[in-house]
Amino acid sequence: MSKKPHILLTLLEEDPGLARTLAAEFTRLGADCSAHFWFGTTDAQALSSLIPEVCNPGLSAWVIAGTAASLAQKDIRQGLSLAALAAQAARRKSQTGALPVVLSPSSDLSGDLPTPLACADIVSRGLGARTIARIHGRNTLPACDYRLDVHALPGLGLWLEVGPAQEQWDGVLLGAAPCEPDAHGVGQAGMIPERCTLHHPSRGLKLALGEKEFTAWGTENTLSAADSYFVRLTGLPETLVFGAFPKEDDADLYVLNLC
Repeated sequence: MSKKPHILLTLLEEDPGLARTLAAEFTRLGADCSAHFWFGTTDAQALSSLIPEVCNPGLSAWVIAGTAASLAQKDIRQGLSLAALAAQAARRKSQTGALPVVLSPSSDLSGDLPTPLACADIVSRGLGARTIARIHGRNTLPACDYRLDVHALPGLGLWLEVGPAQEQWDGVLLGAAPCEPDAHGVGQAGMIPERCTLHHPSRGLKLALGEKEFTAWGTENTLSAADSYFVRLTGLPETLVFGAFPKEDDADLYVLNLC
């Protein structure tokens, strides 16, 4: 007997009736469903409970339902984006394919989705059937030259982990806006180091990309695919910039919009 698909249902408004209705629809179609409401405050504490759920290797799909107004709210988009980045990192490590993400807004969305949610399906009708079809469809992760993970640790804050996917980086930099870094370190991939040696660390670098200014930290440590740079942020980022430490003004950096 094949294992039932497991769906995580995130409801952006506290609506127990809708939760029961959607869970019943998924159950009728042969899936297990766990549901939760969005948090009163989107911060590292809240994300520390969501990220393990979306990174669960047994999860078949993540369904996000709510009003278009909630899906346009900045802190919700930031929180969803950070959780999606963590899920993508977990799937790359396990090489199990992309986690299907389905958005079900109450009305049409305005504007583009954040970068980490750009591949999500937007479904207004037939949510159950469309979700099951997506689970059984082809879910591949696109090739990526970098690694990016999110660690939300109660009492220790929001940490990002970056590094090369394959080729060596001679130094590394990460910046954010409007929040900024306030701690950093280098160590084995997947583990925030308790102690480390930083080679020529930089703090408080100002980068201007388009109309946005980033505050970045970096170090000239050499990173392989087994090493990572860990950076703690003072809040939720709207945009991230990161990559190998630039040797010239014309830097080749990655930029991700999270809201």
